[in-house]
Amino acid sequence: MCHSKSESLHFYKYLCLKIGSDEIIRARRLLYLCSDLRTFKSGPQITSGSKAEGLQLKGSDLDLMFLNPKFVVYETEKDYVQNDKRIVLIMDTEDTPSCFTHLRIRLCANCKCSCLCLTQILQQHRGETLFSSELYKLHALNTMTCFMDPRLNKIHGPCLSDGNDEIDVAHCIKCDKWVSQSQSWIYRPRSIWPSPELISKITSCGVLFVPIGYKGSINENLQWRISFSVAEKILIHSFSHTQFLCYALLKILLKEIVERNHDLKGLLCSYFLKTLMFWISEEIETSFWRPDNIIPCFMACLQRLIYSIDYSTLLHYFIPENNLLYLRFNRKNRNTLINILKNCYQTGFQMFSSSETLHDYIRFPCEIIRSVCENTTLVKTILEYEFPRNEPPNINIVAMHTLLRHCKTELSRCLLAWSIAIAYQRIPLTLPHINNPNNKQQYRFYQHALSQLLVGLHSDVISGWLKLASFFYVHKKYLTSIDIINHTLSKCSDKSLVPNITLERTQNLKLISQVTSLMIPFVTFEKRSSVIPIELEFDVRNMVIFSKSIPCAYFLRFLCCYHLQDLRSCYSCRSQLFTTIIEDHILSNGEHNDTTLLISVGIACQMLGETDKAKNYFRFAAERDEYNITSAAFRLRQLW
Repeated sequence: MCHSKSESLHFYKYLCLKIGSDEIIRARRLLYLCSDLRTFKSGPQITSGSKAEGLQLKGSDLDLMFLNPKFVVYETEKDYVQNDKRIVLIMDTEDTPSCFTHLRIRLCANCKCSCLCLTQILQQHRGETLFSSELYKLHALNTMTCFMDPRLNKIHGPCLSDGNDEIDVAHCIKCDKWVSQSQSWIYRPRSIWPSPELISKITSCGVLFVPIGYKGSINENLQWRISFSVAEKILIHSFSHTQFLCYALLKILLKEIVERNHDLKGLLCSYFLKTLMFWISEEIETSFWRPDNIIPCFMACLQRLIYSIDYSTLLHYFIPENNLLYLRFNRKNRNTLINILKNCYQTGFQMFSSSETLHDYIRFPCEIIRSVCENTTLVKTILEYEFPRNEPPNINIVAMHTLLRHCKTELSRCLLAWSIAIAYQRIPLTLPHINNPNNKQQYRFYQHALSQLLVGLHSDVISGWLKLASFFYVHKKYLTSIDIINHTLSKCSDKSLVPNITLERTQNLKLISQVTSLMIPFVTFEKRSSVIPIELEFDVRNMVIFSKSIPCAYFLRFLCCYHLQDLRSCYSCRSQLFTTIIEDHILSNGEHNDTTLLISVGIACQMLGETDKAKNYFRFAAERDEYNITSAAFRLRQLW
């Protein structure tokens, strides 16, 4: 099958627009790498999944992995470091399949077995005290639903997930060293990729253990899977853009073509495609992966996939003793799968004309005219970034500033500076609470919090300013708060409720200027936030809440006017909140889910003595509060 270089180059440019250019992919990755600098109560965070790899396709997932800082794994007793303050677990791979292990607890005189209700997670097996993966997940599930995020209410593989499988959180344990099961990966013969430097970087990261056993094993509930998620993310990030686009094409082929056959749904998974790409990349010269050769590159990947399925052989990349496709297929589904893939191979890259993502390639102009500049596309990518919706983090500002000084590209400098500005908005929320502070302590706290929030103004044109306005409202400086709100709203057009500084008008600005000239659509208030209006304190007792920026501004202005006894302005703000609800209801096709907005309008009505209206809005909010995490039901009961 022959393809010209010009045909491949044209397809490559099309894919850059549909899937993302090299710089767009790097921007997505950098955003999630910045978020990994945060530390939560449940431990350091590692983002993984398609989105952290740089993909934003339909169905792309984001997995969050939290490293439990209370535990550490050693491969053998000999590796144990004296005076390690963590609870020590020792690997025991006897009678476990490849890629899996038991974790035996190392009991000692000063072991704090009381933490995490440890005794409830331990299980006796053949005279050994083992750390049960199943009991560990159940304990994490109970902790999460009761104290952190009630949406995560079920176990999904090694993860905790919500009812719609949109959020996956895995609680992991780390071994700081590379384990012997994967030692052969370091030294085996390969062409060029991965480089010795990359191998050294990967092995220095150690490995993770996730709470899931080998399916069908008699001791499945006691086994832990050795996870190479960190290593895999580093390898994916080292791909050339042509390699990465081939990886994306395999995912589109699987999700949008193969899995249209319901009998094949779930038969293959993205992890198999990733493993396939690692093996191919290791065997082929890097010069093969060129933009003007992308069609032959992808067809070679597809051919290798067909071969692997035909022979039911795809070895784990780090531990080849584990065949990922062993007993994966029966004769019927394997033949069906191979026939579909062979037909795709015969069709060539035109196979994607039947996919949802790439169906319009046939209409793609031969001469590509870029309608917007690269910076504008980057800004849109940044605004599409999913802000974390978990517990308030401890932000490593020192690490962020250090990285900023060593950034070599405008993109990395911009994204890190932007992340720092957002982080500074959160610092006042993580300061220790002082019971009965004296005047001097109050003044110091006030000045410190104010200085951090002022730095946070550089995140965008609205969210940082609204945090500052809320801060002044909490400190009863109502006129100052109103001035800030009016200044903020003046930057937004009345009709579209978006910043007056549009994407088109910022094309000639530097990237950092473009980012800070646009609007983050939500204002976040963390658990037990010290800058949230007292009227909403109940709603942040357990959960982070997200309030849409414009309605938040109107609600803050309403509160200030109410305390200034400016009732005329109060009714005006309430009317603007009503209008926002109607517009939001229309835009969401009647599926209105912003409970914070509904509660805010209910509070405004209640404060104005409009009890029946308040009841209605609290009832609407309560009906949409599936997990009863807001104050809606409580407020409604108070009014009856």
